[in-house]
Amino acid sequence: MFSIGGGLLNTPITTAVTAGVPAADTGAASGLMNTTEQVGAALGLAALITATVPSGSTAAGVAEGHSRAFCLIAAAMVAVAAVALPAHRNRK
Repeated sequence: MFSIGGGLLNTPITTAVTAGVPAADTGAASGLMNTTEQVGAALGLAALITATVPSGSTAAGVAEGHSRAFCLIAAAMVAVAAVALPAHRNRK
């Protein structure tokens, strides 16, 4: 699911990031976007692992950790949508 979403969103996000940038600076803007994406992914993964490490190594503990991780991801997606959608509507 994340691979499909990332693949479908990468080009539109890159276009949005570089849209208002002078031609001479588009490479720097794109590089900054990619660096920010990589750092965000690493920090997000570290936070998810920290928040969802099961207390025991039982199957139930691992399943509980995965459930908590998906709930945190869903909450983060809702929070981002709540911030992004009003901002997008105000640009029109």
